[in-house]
Formats: sequence, C-alpha cells, structure tokens
Amino acid sequence: MPSIDRPLQTHGLSSTVYVPILRRIFEEKHTPGATFLDFSLDDIRKAALELNITVRNPADLVYRMRSRTVLPKEILDEGFYILRAVGRGLYRFEVGESTIIPLPQGEITEALDLTPLPVRRLLPEQIAEFDEQALLTVVNYCSLLDHFTGLRTYRLRSHVRKSVAGVGQAELDELDVAVALRDDEEPIILPVEAKAAPDAINRVQISQMVTFSRIYFPGHEVRPIAVKVDYDSLVHILEFNPTEEPAKLIVQDYATYQLKLSEQQRSFVRRTEKRLL
Repeated sequence: MPSIDRPLQTHGLSSTVYVPILRRIFEEKHTPGATFLDFSLDDIRKAALELNITVRNPADLVYRMRSRTVLPKEILDEGFYILRAVGRGLYRFEVGESTIIPLPQGEITEALDLTPLPVRRLLPEQIAEFDEQALLTVVNYCSLLDHFTGLRTYRLRSHVRKSVAGVGQAELDELDVAVALRDDEEPIILPVEAKAAPDAINRVQISQMVTFSRIYFPGHEVRPIAVKVDYDSLVHILEFNPTEEPAKLIVQDYATYQLKLSEQQRSFVRRTEKRLL
C-alpha cells in the first residue's frame, strides 16, 4: 500500500474564532525575551468580547488549538510552539521546538495479528481505519507492549480521566502496569496515549500523563508510552523520558510493527457486516 502523506495538524488559517482570539491574547501579553506567557479563561472571554466573537465554550479553544491545529504564525515566529493547561482555567504558551512528536523512521517488525477472530472480524480490515480504543484492543491481544518493553504488561484501566493539580483535567487512553524481573516485583506504571491515523502525538498530553502517574502512583517508576497507527496501517510505539516539562520531552525508544492477517482471517473480516466501528 502506498504511503499517504497528510499533515498531522490542520493549519487553522480558516478559523474565525480560535486563531483571532489567541492572536489577540498573545499580542497583548507577550514581552520580548519571555520563555512563557500565562493567560486565563477570563482573558479568552475578554478577547472574544473585544473582537465581537461568540464563544460558547472558551476552554475548548485551548484543547483544539493544542491538539489539532497549528498555532498562529505570529506566535510560532516567536518560538512559542507549546500550549498547555497549568491549572483550572489557567493556560500557558511556552517556547519549544514543536508541539507534536514526529514519528521516527526505522525497521518494520512483522507480526501475526493474534486478535481473536470474533473480535477482529468486527473491526475494519485496515488498521489505518481504527480509532484509539480499537487500536489498543489489537495491541493488547497481540502483546505488542510486552514485546516492545521486554516486560509482562497488564491493563489496569481504560480511558482514565482525573483532575490533576497544576494541569486541570488529565486524560489517559489506557493505564497499564508492568513487572520487571527483579526481586521486589514493584509495578512499573505505563501510561498510554493512543492516536488514530489522522491525529498527532502531542507532547503536552504525554507530559501530563507523567504528572498524573506521579500524583496517583507516587514512588513508582513511570514509563510513558504512545501508540500511533499511520495511514499505511503501521503501528508505531514510542517511549519517552518521564518528564513533566513538555519542552524537555524526548523519544527514548521506538518500534514499528506491521500486523499480518491470514487469508482466512481476512476473508472472515470482509464477510462480516460492520455498522458501529
């Protein structure tokens, strides 16, 4: 299947709500030489009022611009690529290289798709069409995290949403634990962020997973993981350093997997009608 080259974030140039408001806030608060810039929900409301823009959910502005849309050029030109929450109704622009993590390029490991047939035949044939939860389901059945980490991993929770001091609401697609081969058998916390083909790995989300893990599981080793499928149906797994600072996040290890269906599996998948997934 040929590679499909698509942007990981939309450009946002056509936005008549989010971009003008962020641009106005930045213009009013930025000072030369600053490495961060704080603002609040009240600042968003004030900018919207000044620009005569109706905003039903001001907090949604930060979420969408952080995760799905490139920040305005005027902000990027000053080196501010990171936008994140730093408290309830409080937000921050930070200087950094980028807000998204590009996928490293490396060798592809082929593996059999071991998803039980009653499950696999109800999912799309192409993994590129999976949403985040379908992706994690297949990754777990195929023990890809075990292979990647060299540890035995166990799912603790799925789709975790908790309030975190200094962050606000933190969301994890999955929370796993692993046990290393050592005498104490202390569980290792594996917070997991999953991304479907159209979505980018966001450094703010990864760093917030670390903050969440350290608050709710103090004293335990934390190994943040991202699982991403691309438009070629390749499954990428990345491990990051456990930092709470988005700008300091780096990829420590990565692997790319291509899951293979047998002809019999593929035949069953194609014959099964699917409506919801």
